[in-house]
Amino acid sequence: MADPKLEPEVTSLLPTTTLTPLRIFLSLSILLIFLLIAFLSPRRRLESPVAVRAKKKGAKTVVLVGPLASGKTALFSRLVYGSAQQTHTSMRENEAVVKAKWGFGEDEFAKKGEKEEAEKVPRRNRPPDPLHLVDLPGHPRLRTRSLAQYLPAADGLVFTIDGVTGLTGKNVRDAGEHFHVVLSLLALLSSRRSRPLPPLLVLLTKSDLSSSSASGGSTTSSPASKTKSPSLSIDRAKQSLLRELERRRLAASGGGGTSSGSSAPLSAGAKLEGLDAIPAGSSSSKGLVASLLSALGISSSSSSPVGGALPESTSGLPSDESEILSLPEADAFAFEGQADWDKLEQAVGVEIQWATASVKTGRDGVARVYEWVDEL
Repeated sequence: MADPKLEPEVTSLLPTTTLTPLRIFLSLSILLIFLLIAFLSPRRRLESPVAVRAKKKGAKTVVLVGPLASGKTALFSRLVYGSAQQTHTSMRENEAVVKAKWGFGEDEFAKKGEKEEAEKVPRRNRPPDPLHLVDLPGHPRLRTRSLAQYLPAADGLVFTIDGVTGLTGKNVRDAGEHFHVVLSLLALLSSRRSRPLPPLLVLLTKSDLSSSSASGGSTTSSPASKTKSPSLSIDRAKQSLLRELERRRLAASGGGGTSSGSSAPLSAGAKLEGLDAIPAGSSSSKGLVASLLSALGISSSSSSPVGGALPESTSGLPSDESEILSLPEADAFAFEGQADWDKLEQAVGVEIQWATASVKTGRDGVARVYEWVDEL
């Protein structure tokens, strides 16, 4: 009797088990863990290519700060490109390395492919060192976060105020609030490092318009009036800004400063149009993520924020305005009696200078800025 024909047995390489809902859930959970680690784990924010080039060239870093529509971006354009370009509200930082005083920014040469042109710039138009210029956004929801990031590396700080409309009403309140935060961050930075703070230049922009408005529409003006006009504008700005800072000092100390029933927190200006300022990190979001990671067996002791906000560990400075103003070591009003500029400088440990500028009057309009930069 013939043996039956043997047929080879075919074994499937796939597991015999079925994909149960539990297995699908566990697989998705593992995938979620990897996504959380990839996107929410603490990581150092990379420096911009411009900042990297500036470090290699030993450039001085000057940071432009100030409230909305105070002329920061127009000043940045004049210093970098040599002309006043049409600007709009900045929603992110602008950076460039400047090799010549009247434009000819390095980035402009790179666009034209003229690598050697920078060396042909007349030496009298060159600053002693390359200048790394950073223009920070003035929007209340963005400015404190950007300032906390760039302040530690700054060699100089320029605070711009609109010399025409920035010293009255709501505008001076906004300028005073932002200036208070700047002073507080400088005081905090001074308490955390031994080297001196970067000098601070308060710059009144649009000086050409303020001069014409101060002359009352007169078509003629004497040389004496032209000489006195900048000093008069600066004196007026000092008084207006100091008055606002004194109001904030009294409010912070519980001494009043606002009319009855209208008292507002010191950080209220950062909540324009019903929008809260972007914090350094949402505590509820961080708590949710931490709880999830803990439930999955992953510990997380980092305070890294969610949603791309700048963590404190990146710059060493907090980026939430309310937190900054509540820190004792960041108290810019740590003195007795009424505020004055000498007391503010001593309390913070910073040198404050004043100047006027205009991007519409050619090279002379920003000459004082470069004189100040040369002294850094």
